[in-house]
Amino acid sequence: NPMANVFAILSAIALAAALFLANKNKEAYSTAITDRQTAESKLALEQKHLKDLTDNYDSTRNQRTATEEKVTGLQADEATAQSANKASEAVVAKKTSEVDAADKKITAIKDGLGDANQIEELAGKMKRTSEQLATLTDELASNNATLADLVSEKNRTEGVIGGLRKKNSDISNKISFFSGSSISSIYPTFGFVTIPVGSSAGSVPGSTLNVVRDGSVVAKLRVRSVESGRSSADIIPDSLAENTTLSVGDRVVPAAEAPAASGKPAKK
Repeated sequence: NPMANVFAILSAIALAAALFLANKNKEAYSTAITDRQTAESKLALEQKHLKDLTDNYDSTRNQRTATEEKVTGLQADEATAQSANKASEAVVAKKTSEVDAADKKITAIKDGLGDANQIEELAGKMKRTSEQLATLTDELASNNATLADLVSEKNRTEGVIGGLRKKNSDISNKISFFSGSSISSIYPTFGFVTIPVGSSAGSVPGSTLNVVRDGSVVAKLRVRSVESGRSSADIIPDSLAENTTLSVGDRVVPAAEAPAASGKPAKK
């Protein structure tokens, strides 16, 4: 029957088309699920990095506050020690003057062949005054040593505060502050690299890094995510020098200035 054959052919075509569309829909659905899972994983990672950075900033700020309070206490101790030192110096000067005056009196009496009893009395007084002077001199030396220790501790603490202020400033301005590192892995398809430097060593999210080879900057990176012991950084578009391919082991150092704006990963 010709009509039956036509219907059979049409049915087969319709079935094949339905199977084709179903297969395409299945592929699109699978792709959408994969993309969503990737986006959720990336969002969770970014939220973790944001929390780590916030915790690190809060910890640094609290440490700076405690150090500044310690400096205030040291400054008060230094002022007290300086005051005591000045008082000791005044007493020493007075006793020195008394010893000199007594010595002059003894000399005058001896020259005039005065009363021997008066000479002995003055000699005893001079001896006692000399002993007091020696004691005061020791106290003055002790006060000077204490003052020197306080000044040294104050200078050391002020140095710590300076370092904390610099660290806070670098974090706020998105500037990494590690001395140098190297590329540990490269993902050219996704346009990023990893370095074995984390937040504890001075890698700051959003900061710019220079890739240096033979003394020249051959590419720039933008730190994207930071963990305690490593970081990932996007390759800034158009920053890669001509005829240059990044390699594992290339030296990486923080850029001297804060990034002007965030860039997208370079495409390879």
